[in-house]
Amino acid sequence: MRFSFLVRRWHKWLSLIIGVQALLWLISGIYMVTVNLDFIHGDHLVTRLDEPVAQDAVKVFMPEISARYPEARSIHLRSWLGKPVYRVDLAEGAILLDAGTGTILSPISEAGARAVASYHYALDGEISSVALIDSNSDRSTEIQANRLPMWQVSFDDAGETRFYISPSDGRLVVKRHRYWRWFDFVWMFHIMDYETRDDINNNLLRLAALLGTLTSLAGLCLLFYSFNRKKSASVEGGAK
Repeated sequence: MRFSFLVRRWHKWLSLIIGVQALLWLISGIYMVTVNLDFIHGDHLVTRLDEPVAQDAVKVFMPEISARYPEARSIHLRSWLGKPVYRVDLAEGAILLDAGTGTILSPISEAGARAVASYHYALDGEISSVALIDSNSDRSTEIQANRLPMWQVSFDDAGETRFYISPSDGRLVVKRHRYWRWFDFVWMFHIMDYETRDDINNNLLRLAALLGTLTSLAGLCLLFYSFNRKKSASVEGGAK
C-alpha cells in the first residue's frame, strides 16, 4: 500500500475527529470574545461593595480585638451592611465582630444572608430562594473551589441571578447569572474539561492538540506529494 494512500486516509479521519472540536473551539471562542467580560463577571449586578468605614461608629478598637484573639492570623476593619465590623482570621476560619459593640456576628444566618444579598443587589428582582450549600455533593461549578459552607441566594430577575455569601464573615463571595452560565458552558468545550471546567492542562486537551498537529503534518505531506506529482507530470509531458 502506497505511503500517500495511507497518509490520505489518516488525514481524512483525523480531520473528521479534530474538525468537530475545531468547530467547538470556533463557536465558543466567538462567544467569549464577543461578550464583555465585566458583564460576564456580574459587575452590573452589585452595588455598595467598597464602602468606606464609618469611623465614628467604631467603639471597640483594634488593640482590644487583638488582646481578645492573640492567635489571630489577621484582623481587618471593614464596612458591612453600612456599619463597621472586624473580620478576624483564625486557624479554624474567619469570624465577624461588630466594631461598635464587639459582638460576634457570625455565623451568618439565613436572615443575614438575605440582608447581605438585598444590600448589594443592584437590580429590581426579588429574592426567590435561599439555600445553604454545605457539602461537595451540592457544589456546582458556580462556586468552583470556594470554601464551603456558602449561602446561595437566588433572585427572580431575567438573568436568574445568584449570590453566594460566606456564613463565616458575611462577604458576597460569588455572583452568577444566566449569561455567566452560558459562558461557563462554552468554556467547558473550549478547554475540554468536562468535569470541573477549570483545568486548562488536562490530558484531553493535550490529545486534541496532538491530533491537530498530526492532521496538519499529514496535510503538509499530501501538499508536498501533490506538488511533486504535478512536477513529474509536467516533466513527462515536456519529454513527449
